[in-house]
Amino acid sequence: MATNLENIETFFNENQPTKQKTSINTSSMEVLSINDILKKAHDLNIETDPLDIKSVVKNIFNIEIKEDKFDKGVSGFLERIGGKWCIFVNKYESELRKRFTIAHELGHFIKHRDRYMISGSSIPDLIFFRDNTVDLTEKEANDFAAELLMPKDVFIEKIKSGCNTLDKLSEAFQLSTSAVKYRAYKLGLISEYI
Repeated sequence: MATNLENIETFFNENQPTKQKTSINTSSMEVLSINDILKKAHDLNIETDPLDIKSVVKNIFNIEIKEDKFDKGVSGFLERIGGKWCIFVNKYESELRKRFTIAHELGHFIKHRDRYMISGSSIPDLIFFRDNTVDLTEKEANDFAAELLMPKDVFIEKIKSGCNTLDKLSEAFQLSTSAVKYRAYKLGLISEYI
């Protein structure tokens, strides 16, 4: 049985025009793993340290990113408009939070887009990392974003190389300290997430 990565490579090889393809056909796309996405980003010379999430979303998935003003507490959402996927982010959030929001919405696209297509709607995402978040799809999108933007091996290597505080890790990954703390908690490096 072929591995998921082999299936993706076969898909890319069979669907390549004469010049290098920079995005994939999302209508027939399988669920991609984090490693598949990072490998594709590397192959397209997209910065991976820290990950240029906007380039990943635009160049690999052909998803448009738009900024707009939202109600208080809404960070962003994923929506399909006229057959094209768009990620909307709150223009008043910090750049660090916007990076996580974009990755979070990409997580919804990768893991939950069938639900969006069936319902034909968008689902606004409330500010992340609330202890009372029980919605499984939100937890999955948070975990996806944290893993994509802060891969385990890279996270641990940064700690070993001296980025051993939340502020230093936040700067290294260009993410909020809340996102870094969430990842450290999910990796079992800290015992509680408050």
